[in-house]
Amino acid sequence: MRDMLALRKKAKYTKWFNTRHLTGDLKAKSIKGGINTMLSQFLSFGMNILSTMVMARLVAPESFGLVGMVTAFTGFVLIFKDLGFTSAVVQKTIIGQKQISTLFWFNLGVSLIISLIIVALGPFLVSFYNEPRLLNITLALGGTVVLTGSVLQHGALMKRQMRFKRLSAIHLVATAISIIIGIVMALLKFDYWALIGISAGYSLSYTILLWVLCDWRPSFNFQFDRVKDLLRFGAGVTGFDLVNYFSRNADNALIGRYFGSVALGLYGKSYQLLMLPITQLRAPLNAVALPALSSLKNQFERYREFYIRYNFTLAFISMPVVVFLMIFSKEVVELILGEEWLEASRIFQLLAVSALIQPVAGTTGVVMITMGYTKRYFIWGIVSAVVTISAFLIGMNWGVDGMVVAYAISNYLMLVPTLIFCFKGTPISLSHFFRACILPFAFSIFAGIVCWLLKQALPDFHLIPLLILGLVVGSVCYLVPWSVSSYSRHKLKQILEIKQFLGRERR
Repeated sequence: MRDMLALRKKAKYTKWFNTRHLTGDLKAKSIKGGINTMLSQFLSFGMNILSTMVMARLVAPESFGLVGMVTAFTGFVLIFKDLGFTSAVVQKTIIGQKQISTLFWFNLGVSLIISLIIVALGPFLVSFYNEPRLLNITLALGGTVVLTGSVLQHGALMKRQMRFKRLSAIHLVATAISIIIGIVMALLKFDYWALIGISAGYSLSYTILLWVLCDWRPSFNFQFDRVKDLLRFGAGVTGFDLVNYFSRNADNALIGRYFGSVALGLYGKSYQLLMLPITQLRAPLNAVALPALSSLKNQFERYREFYIRYNFTLAFISMPVVVFLMIFSKEVVELILGEEWLEASRIFQLLAVSALIQPVAGTTGVVMITMGYTKRYFIWGIVSAVVTISAFLIGMNWGVDGMVVAYAISNYLMLVPTLIFCFKGTPISLSHFFRACILPFAFSIFAGIVCWLLKQALPDFHLIPLLILGLVVGSVCYLVPWSVSSYSRHKLKQILEIKQFLGRERR
């Protein structure tokens, strides 16, 4: 009887480690996983837009800035919570109970330490920004770290098993719960505590749901020798995340320190609003691309074909969206955030210049991770961080606008050197990258010019009709050029066959 129970327990855990059963139905699972993730991101996008519209009208820009002051620093410490183990578990061919259990206890211990460090940062942040309200915000945010640290391996195992539908459901439910908590708190005049309520509500809901829906449980053992190779892999990913965080959040720290909480609130909300649709697109494609490309790393031709389709899909959807947001920045900000935030529309428009190439340029990281070049990934992060922070420091002489412009210039100047360095020794080359992006870029710019002329011709048009007209005209001007040549028609057909793209290279 005892042996039977032991076998059942072993079988229960083994189902989370063994991926051989996926090979027979890998195409179907990949298609379903991609579609489920995309649907989840679409619904999440809708909920987040609704939340943004409501919260921006209930909570002042200064309150968003106060929370942003804290997260600019605390987010740096959170980088060490995962240590790259999630990517390592997904990418690893063979893994077992003892390895995952060791990673679990490692992550949990690190999360506890990080929570204490964040709490200890409170007095420093109060002194740095000369803002006493930051102490309580720091204490509250520090308490949520241990929660999310306890389910990192559960999430990694579900990704490894391609349980995208279940992960999507968990994310959606947790998002809905957190938004309800935030809106109720904002209506009750809790001010910036409503924003903290959203963060804490999501962490708690996500943790509970993941523990319930993933029945893997850690064993009480810690064997460091079994995870040395995973630590080496994760070190490169964590190293990149560390330096990348400095470059991505130096702007928040500098704006908060030298221009105040209101300026940071306007800037932070502009960036969040702009990145929201991009993230909703990029996340599901990356979720499918990471395990897919990892499985094809020794099959260069198939790897190359999948990457080109993946990058083209990103460019096809993200570039026209960013151009539309750039042209109608004032209208979008007024509609979603309200008149109180109109000053953010200029920042929003300038940020869109960089956002035009960010999704496709970011695929270099996916290539390096899936090819196992984590050391190069780290080095690239260092160089990128130095360039970005230097741009912020130079640009701040001309205020927040100057920082955004300098950041955009650095992004475009670094694009080709970044591609050459990151693609060296991989199946991907510069020509493969630009071949995927050139038509979406050109057709997006054409549609943007037409939309700009339309907007100039209708200066007194009402907000919502103008946005609807611009969306219709922009869509037509973007899609019609794809019918001009046989090559562009073939590329458009690839988008219409998105299901096949999500699954064809996973067989």
